[in-house]
Amino acid sequence: MARRSGSEKRQRTTIVTMRTNPQEAAAIRQIAQSRGESVSALLRSALLHSRLRPSRLDLQAVGRLLGQLGKIGSNINQIAYHLNAGRPGDRVEGSLEDALRDLAELRIVCLQALGKEPLRGKAADDEG
Repeated sequence: MARRSGSEKRQRTTIVTMRTNPQEAAAIRQIAQSRGESVSALLRSALLHSRLRPSRLDLQAVGRLLGQLGKIGSNINQIAYHLNAGRPGDRVEGSLEDALRDLAELRIVCLQALGKEPLRGKAADDEG
């Protein structure tokens, strides 16, 4: 079989749809999630009898990491709020800005690892 260039996502351009009831859809999503795969990969594997590549991601661990990053970011934002209110801490301000930037970068990497698009602009500010 000849090796294709480009990502699998770009090579797969045709969408196939099917109807399910809500319970079936939930069961399919649950099975895919428990295997660390997308619904598309699960269905492709089941219908074409192909083997799924084992996921290298521990999706639950990445989810927990995202939760912890959110808590850390919230705490840092509270500290920054107090500093901006005129309380002493000039030496800490630069460190807080660096930490917030690092946290934002970690969050983006985690979301991308999960195949999700990070929020941008005002929506991202409202989320945290």
